[in-house]
Amino acid sequence: MPDYASSTQNEKWLYTNDSLAEVRARANREARRALAAEPDGAASSSGNETGGDNGGGGGKGGGAKPLVPARWYASGYASARVSGEVDYDDGSGESGDPWESSPKRGAQALLTPEDEQQLIQFYTGKIHDLIGPAAMVPRLRRDEKVAATTAVLFRRFFLSNSVMVHDPKAIMVASAFLGSKVEDATADVRYLEEGTKLMQAPVPMQDIIDAEIHFLAGVNFELMCYHPYKTVLAYTEDLRTFLKSERGRLLATFPDGASRPVAGEDLRPMHDKARKIVLDAVLSDVSLLYSPGQIGLAAMMVANEELRANPPPSSAAVPYIDLMGYVRARFEEQSEKEHALLAERMGELSGMLRGLKEGKHGCGNHGIDMVKLKAVHKKLKKCRAWGVGSEGGDSKKKKKKKKRKAEDKAGGDGPPLKVPKSES
Repeated sequence: MPDYASSTQNEKWLYTNDSLAEVRARANREARRALAAEPDGAASSSGNETGGDNGGGGGKGGGAKPLVPARWYASGYASARVSGEVDYDDGSGESGDPWESSPKRGAQALLTPEDEQQLIQFYTGKIHDLIGPAAMVPRLRRDEKVAATTAVLFRRFFLSNSVMVHDPKAIMVASAFLGSKVEDATADVRYLEEGTKLMQAPVPMQDIIDAEIHFLAGVNFELMCYHPYKTVLAYTEDLRTFLKSERGRLLATFPDGASRPVAGEDLRPMHDKARKIVLDAVLSDVSLLYSPGQIGLAAMMVANEELRANPPPSSAAVPYIDLMGYVRARFEEQSEKEHALLAERMGELSGMLRGLKEGKHGCGNHGIDMVKLKAVHKKLKKCRAWGVGSEGGDSKKKKKKKKRKAEDKAGGDGPPLKVPKSES
């Protein structure tokens, strides 16, 4: 397994806030242009019509060919922008980006980048129901890193592609299928299909396999993912030893004023809380903006501060640790300037991690506005290029919808919004 420094995650899939917004705007703009220009007949088969510096990739097979073949221009985009290899095209040269509706679909309004991100946030939050420690199907229960890899790969795909062209639910299941393979914990596709049924949003097995082919192209076959969980564990283990040293004791203080050495169990509350913060981080844009090592360290800092402000009642002696002092002590070879830059970056990242509980930065675990989401999903059903709904629907679907409405009315307010169902 290659080290992180030479991995594609570090070299190709890390962004600044600006470059992240740019790739998403481009994916949305290309989808809107294709939908607005689509002829009355069959979907356009030319991937080159949408632009892109690396062609398509969705035409090798995998069922129906999408309106726009899967793209992967987001891979390496940020570094190419910095080096000047590519320039950002905001579409202003094309009559001010006029593609706001699709004539073929009755002039229905197309999704904006913000609309798409609401859907991505929602589906990311559903991954833990499909695969991971809390999966609904027992045979799909896997280590947290499998769910984390699934979430990261899912977000990568939709940096270059749009939910208006590729069914996000099918892509989510395909990312779970691939994520389990990447982490050497392969899930049977039959159980993934069963899981979608339990989520009341069935995706047929063949659709999962078809989506996998487009998905692989959309992430440029770059599947390796690194996560902050190991960082949190490594720092905790090192602190357990270092804080017992003469130099380390000066970095830890107890709220009761005790001057005893820090024991391993004293670090457990910080470790456990940091892991929970990481769980939110991997389901957000944070994993696309910072390295796993930085996220893990910042998560421990946030956990440390929160425990100091609100110590758990079951443990009155949780120590407060000067983690930046610890980093300075353990990495003495780094210059003062490098330590200052790290401290500044940790401050920025810590602020982002605190905002995840409010649903900021696209965190799939919090802050889903169901009213807005329903409106966006309704908008998507009218303009998408995939599924029966993209061709105007059929009477059978309308009958099912009427029956569902009647059942909801008979049963009160009904259940909360579930994962939107596929039209196949």
